[in-house]
Amino acid sequence: MNEVFCNMRQLRICIQIIVVVSLFCCAAVSQTKAPKNDLDILLSRYPGRHLLTLQEQDSETRAFILRRFPKDNPSLVHADFDGDGHLDFALLLRHDKSGATKLLVLLCAGDGQCKRVYELDVTAYSDSVYLRPVRMGSTVSQTEAIDTNDHASPVKLRATGIRVTYFGKAEVVLYWNKDHKKIEEIQTED
Repeated sequence: MNEVFCNMRQLRICIQIIVVVSLFCCAAVSQTKAPKNDLDILLSRYPGRHLLTLQEQDSETRAFILRRFPKDNPSLVHADFDGDGHLDFALLLRHDKSGATKLLVLLCAGDGQCKRVYELDVTAYSDSVYLRPVRMGSTVSQTEAIDTNDHASPVKLRATGIRVTYFGKAEVVLYWNKDHKKIEEIQTED
């Protein structure tokens, strides 16, 4: 009888473990799909615009991106830019008719509401611009190619930054300045 009781107890423990693991796996799967749904909802707020596509890039930029970042979307960074624990968006959006292209940075709250905190017209560079994340804790410095008397001090990122590369031309890192409560930029390459 003791042997049957032990087997039943072990069976219950196994079932509980399976249930917990199953719930964890389901939660992980739904989180992987969440960004796509979030992105679809977000893009619906910008009718007549779409994420800049790889096909809209010039051939050199396209080849470089395909070689270096084949699985990434060069028009999107989805990360926590302000360090509040919620994922935010950096997007390159192109107008369907005019071709005007803008870089938007949106900070999102836990309820899914996103607020635009930065906008830049990149139409002149839309065939060569792409985005990449910059890891939290990275130090970014202004390029020495910029001739100024007061070089900006290097900045250690408190959250994920956004690298905006104008292929073959320049590079800027955008980051959230918690003290000033705004996006600031440092030109890192010329």
